[in-house]
Amino acid sequence: MSLEDRGAQHDKVIVDKFHDPAVTYEMTTRDYVLRPSADGVSGPIIMELPPVAEAKGRFYSICVRNADAVNTVTVTDNNDDSECWLGDIVFNGKCDRSLFYSDGLMWYALGEMATWPGLATTAPPGTTTPPTTAAPQQ
Repeated sequence: MSLEDRGAQHDKVIVDKFHDPAVTYEMTTRDYVLRPSADGVSGPIIMELPPVAEAKGRFYSICVRNADAVNTVTVTDNNDDSECWLGDIVFNGKCDRSLFYSDGLMWYALGEMATWPGLATTAPPGTTTPPTTAAPQQ
C-alpha cells in the first residue's frame, strides 16, 4: 500500500485502543491512548511510537500516570524512522503529556512536554515570567 493510501484506511480500523503500560511498550498504529506508569517496581520505561509511515494522519495521546526523576517515561520514534526527530522525549512527572501526530514522514509532538532535547523555551525579552512558548535551539 502506498503512503498516499494510508489515510484512506482509517474507517476500517477500531479506533478506541487504550493501554496503561507499566513496562517498556512498542506501540502499534491502533494504540491511540496511552497512560503509562513508571515507579520503583517498574523502573524507567520506554514508549516507542508506531512506524511514522503507517501512522500517517493519526494522533496519539500519551499522559503519564506516575513518574519521577529516577523512574521516567521516555517516548522514542520507531527505529529513528522520523525525519527531523529532535531526540527522545522524557516525562518525569505525573500528568506530563503530549499529543503526537504523524504526517507520514515526521512525528510532531504537540502539547505539554517535559524534556525534549533540541527545544529551548523562550519568553519575551526583559520579563521574569516563566517561559510560555517553545522554539528550536540555535
